[in-house]
Amino acid sequence: MKKLLNLIFFFTSFSAYSAECTIFAHGIVDGPTQVVRFQEAIATSKTLALSFPDAHPASGCLLNGIIGYLTNCFGKKVNRDAMFMGQSADIATIVETMSDQTSCESSVILYGCSRGAAAIINYMSQCNPTQVKALVLDACPASISETIAPTLAKLGINPSLSLSVFTTIFPAYPENSITPRQAIKNIANKNLPILLIHGKSDTVVPYEHSLMLYLEFKKQGFTNVHLVTISQGKHSFLLQNEYAKSQYLTAVHSFYKAYGLSHDPTWAKDTCDTDNPDFAGIAEKISIYETNILRLHEYGKKRNLIAIASLVTIMSLLYLKNHRG
Repeated sequence: MKKLLNLIFFFTSFSAYSAECTIFAHGIVDGPTQVVRFQEAIATSKTLALSFPDAHPASGCLLNGIIGYLTNCFGKKVNRDAMFMGQSADIATIVETMSDQTSCESSVILYGCSRGAAAIINYMSQCNPTQVKALVLDACPASISETIAPTLAKLGINPSLSLSVFTTIFPAYPENSITPRQAIKNIANKNLPILLIHGKSDTVVPYEHSLMLYLEFKKQGFTNVHLVTISQGKHSFLLQNEYAKSQYLTAVHSFYKAYGLSHDPTWAKDTCDTDNPDFAGIAEKISIYETNILRLHEYGKKRNLIAIASLVTIMSLLYLKNHRG
C-alpha cells in the first residue's frame, strides 16, 4: 500500500511541477548522452542535455584531428580545439539554450558535472537569469586549470605552472579566464538553492575544489548552499557505485524537496541532510591539501634529481668502460 501511495505521489508530483525543466551540462571527453548516467537524479518532466562544442568530433589531418581520431577508437571524444573548459563558447551554449523559449521552461534547474558545472557557475555570473531555481554541481572545479596541480607536483613540475601547462594541453582555454571560484561574487541571487556534491576519492577533480567553492559561496553571502561529500565512487560515476548511489540520490532529491522542486519521493527525506562544515574546518582542509601538493612537488623534484644523477653516473661508467686503455 505504501509503495502504491508513493507511486501515485511520484507521478502527480510531475504534473504539479510540469513547468520545470532540468538542463544538464556534461563534462569533457563526453557528450550529451552523459545525462543517462544521471537520469535517476533528475525528476522534472522535461530534461535538456547540452552539447558543448568539444562533443562534436575533431576533424582534419593535423594534430587535433589525429588525436581526435585515435581517442575516438577508444570510445572517447577529444576535440582540443573546441575544449573551452567552461568558458566562452561553452557559456554561449547555455545562453543559446536558455534563450530558446520553445525548449526552455519558465522554471529551470541547472545540473552540471565537472566542466559542465564550471560552465554553469560562469554562465550564472555573467547572465544572472531569473528563471533558474536551483543549481546542482557535481565534482565542480574551483579552477579548472588547477585540477592538474597534484599531477604536476608528482612529476616534479612546479604546480604554479598549472595554467601554462593547462593552456598548452587545451589551447582553446583562454588564459585570462575568470575561474568559477572568482565568478561566484557576480551571481546576484544570494538565495539561490545550490547543491555541491563530490566524491572524496575523485582523482580528476579533487574534492577540495568543492570545499573551496562552498567556502566562497558562504563568504559571498549565499544563504542556501549545501555540500555533500561521498567517500567512494569515481569522477562522474558516483551513481554507478553501489555504495554511493543511495547517498547521492537521497541528497539530491531531499535537496529538491526542501526547495519545492520536482523530486522522487522514494529518495527524498523531509530534511536536507548535507554537510555543514564550519569555515575554520574547511580552511584547514584546504590548507592541508595545498601543503600536500607542495610536499609532492618537493618529493618529485628530489626523485627527478636522483634519476638524472643515476642516469649520468651510468652513462659515465659506460663511457669510461668503452674508452678504457
